[in-house]
Amino acid sequence: MSPEDDQTRLRAALTEAHRRDAETTPPFARVWAAARPRASRPAIRWGVVSASIAAVAVALLVWLARTPPPPVALLPTGTRWIAPTDFLLETPDLVTLRTLPTLDPTRDPDLHLPIDGRKLR
Repeated sequence: MSPEDDQTRLRAALTEAHRRDAETTPPFARVWAAARPRASRPAIRWGVVSASIAAVAVALLVWLARTPPPPVALLPTGTRWIAPTDFLLETPDLVTLRTLPTLDPTRDPDLHLPIDGRKLR
């Protein structure tokens, strides 16, 4: 056997395989036409989506318009509610928490000025 004989047999086998494939393969135009989406399907789909969004929006607006406001809870006159843990907020030095510190050292009664009368910086 020579290399030319091997090439001839290989070419004959490939030619036969291509011929059998060509017999069973559908034409390209038919495959391409079947693969293209139809124009009516997306239009119908967008119409259904748009209609459902519009229906949800209308339902939401109707629900908001018909829902009554919550009733106002009024306490009877002369009553005052005190939380059971309010005593925790009362600290021993509550005055310190309710007042601001003075920024003028001469007006602070707790500040002791030097005896010789020099000013503080």
